[in-house]
Amino acid sequence: MLLIGVVLLLSGVISEAMYITTSRVAYGDTVVSSAYLTLGILLILVGFLFTLSSVKIPKIRVP
Repeated sequence: MLLIGVVLLLSGVISEAMYITTSRVAYGDTVVSSAYLTLGILLILVGFLFTLSSVKIPKIRVP
């Protein structure tokens, strides 16, 4: 679960980088660049949730 979360986080960061590089060109306001932004945000959120769910934090656990 931790590995899946880290992979999703990294792919979200890559997608955000793709959005930044494609938004400065002539076709920056197209569906493709918006899809990079939406997919990047979604992947980062899901990856962060997977990473947090796999880590055991002792202060949060209820006995």
